[in-house]
Amino acid sequence: MLPRARQTQPAQSNIATPLTRSSFFTRSDNFWYNNPMLKNKFKICDLFNIPIYVDITFLILLLLFISDFKSFSFGIAAGLSLAISVILHELGHSLTARAFGYHTNDITISLIGGCASLIAMPRKAWQEFLTALAGPMVSFALALMAFLNLAFLPVESRFLIEVLYYVFYMNLVLGIFNLLPGFPMDGGRVFRSFMCAFVARDKATRIAMWVGRVFAILLALRGIHSILSGGAWGFMSLLIAWMIWKEGWREYQQVLAEERWTKWSQGDFNARVSPPPYEQ
Repeated sequence: MLPRARQTQPAQSNIATPLTRSSFFTRSDNFWYNNPMLKNKFKICDLFNIPIYVDITFLILLLLFISDFKSFSFGIAAGLSLAISVILHELGHSLTARAFGYHTNDITISLIGGCASLIAMPRKAWQEFLTALAGPMVSFALALMAFLNLAFLPVESRFLIEVLYYVFYMNLVLGIFNLLPGFPMDGGRVFRSFMCAFVARDKATRIAMWVGRVFAILLALRGIHSILSGGAWGFMSLLIAWMIWKEGWREYQQVLAEERWTKWSQGDFNARVSPPPYEQ
């Protein structure tokens, strides 16, 4: 599926908090800030006045790509293509949220995917729907651009053709994967925002959480099968499944606290909104 949101009173309407584990996680409570994999990052650029960071663990992802493709040059090209695609995916979320008046602190990419850190979050269900949907739509647009280049432009380089094909395939899978109902990922947030039209926010979150947990179990089983079959990427499925299970429950508890007006805090929040399609 973020930080320094300063709340003076709880929201009173049926709304959802997009692209964050919760509006009310403090830095000490938040899994992503406690995760050591996100504490060694360096800035590479600014896009639309949003700082872009790369975590040091991204180097592990590059090594995995080189090993998987058995080619240094293509592994690097594939890994960098994935990084650029995830950054653009996160910018889709961030710029859509900005259109609603909610700004982004930074974007970080790492071994476990992309993370957009919003200063404040859209508070209406339809805004959450559009913000969550924007990332996958960017991925589909990138896949379409790669396909059009392959279909209509006279590309003669075999290497470039293979890179464009990978960009097409990877962004197509990235968009589809993120639309699956693994709350609090993009698809889970889209589902919750839809449910908010029929039930209260806390009930919508509970339904989305349990649907997400079913998805997490299936994803974990797939990861275990991949590991037992000798697959190199099964452990990533397990990691993502654990994230969905843990963070969905955490956000549900925070929504309950918000609805009851019993727990308020301020701090930094990170959102894991676009895990890459690791398994080939």
